[in-house]
Amino acid sequence: MSMEEQSVAPSAAVVTTVADLVRDGVAELAAAGVPSAKLDAEVLLAAALGVDRTSILTRSEARVPVSAMRAFASMLERRRAREPLAYIIGKKEFWSLELEVSAAVLIPRPETELVVETAVDVLRDWRSSTPVVCDVGTGSGCIAVALACELARVSIVALDTSPAAIEIARRNAVKHQVVDRVELLVSDLFAAIGGRRFDVVVANPPYVAHEDLAKLAPELRWEPDSALDGGNGGLQVIRRLLAETAATLVSEGWLVMEIGADQGTVVEALAREGGFGQTWVRSDYAGMPRVLVAQVI
Repeated sequence: MSMEEQSVAPSAAVVTTVADLVRDGVAELAAAGVPSAKLDAEVLLAAALGVDRTSILTRSEARVPVSAMRAFASMLERRRAREPLAYIIGKKEFWSLELEVSAAVLIPRPETELVVETAVDVLRDWRSSTPVVCDVGTGSGCIAVALACELARVSIVALDTSPAAIEIARRNAVKHQVVDRVELLVSDLFAAIGGRRFDVVVANPPYVAHEDLAKLAPELRWEPDSALDGGNGGLQVIRRLLAETAATLVSEGWLVMEIGADQGTVVEALAREGGFGQTWVRSDYAGMPRVLVAQVI
């Protein structure tokens, strides 16, 4: 429904304008310490009205129905409590794809797009005409769905310990019409694959050191611990993943894995201990070490 259709003639049912609500919302969010108060207020009001953010920017004097104002107030209350914006509106853009998210899954981050970009580079030149990828810890399915959308000949097995996460990933695969090439399984790492082998394994494991969790931004309290807490030094799941991945890959297969910005040297060493030959760490566009790329011997 457009903003014009939602607007009504001045009456008791219409209480304020878009500009009024944005101004008040910015003030509330800024007072709560939200760093992106103006952007968040605009996005939340757009969600309350069922329009895109451009409509908020271009129709600032449009009047807003009481129902939308109430929805906006409820959303503001959640954001003031530092609940992530993506959870409130139920979606996040990743790889130019709109993905459903909830508190059951980690919110996709721009830096994780480097995992997709690196895997695409590997897979485009892969010797097999139909490469098979395993996405370990798929969460929202962001990596799996992006790869399936980008490369029509690739099939993917996506694994996660959380049934709720697998269901969200399934809905995202359906939404972007790749569910026929993305098999989704509840699994602790590779436990459910039954000895299958893969050409490429991709992963964004939990890599935040347990001792650092309390230092993170308030928004991260809302995200699942299982997707963030990497245990002592942030390496607990990474060690397991590296120990199991080499045996899961075909000869000369590749692992593409997101890591913490301070983990490059130690993770490369662990990869070599785990049976990988060629290894390197790719930095993100901010110059921070971000993705381990390793080929099994």
